[in-house]
Amino acid sequence: MIPPRGAQGRLGCLAISISTSCFTCTTETVEFIKERFIFVRETAYNAYRRSSYVLVRSFISIPALIVLSLSFCLITFWAIGLSGGVSGFLFYFLAACGTFWAGVK
Repeated sequence: MIPPRGAQGRLGCLAISISTSCFTCTTETVEFIKERFIFVRETAYNAYRRSSYVLVRSFISIPALIVLSLSFCLITFWAIGLSGGVSGFLFYFLAACGTFWAGVK
């Protein structure tokens, strides 16, 4: 694969890869549909609040999102031809983590 040349090619590649990864992280919707009956029943009886459920589900997904984001970034950072060294990679990794987390939630 030939890496894209120029800023516009790299930005296009980044936009497509991150938007595609955001849309592929919709597994949480299926899980919520499975747990919906339990969620509604337990919040109706005040077993816990809705915010507690959302926070716990968000924090549980963090380790998987870190592994997914790291593998995505290790493959695409150098394949796209991005530069910036360690600080550029960390910025790209944090942006990918945020994108994956937004896609899941």
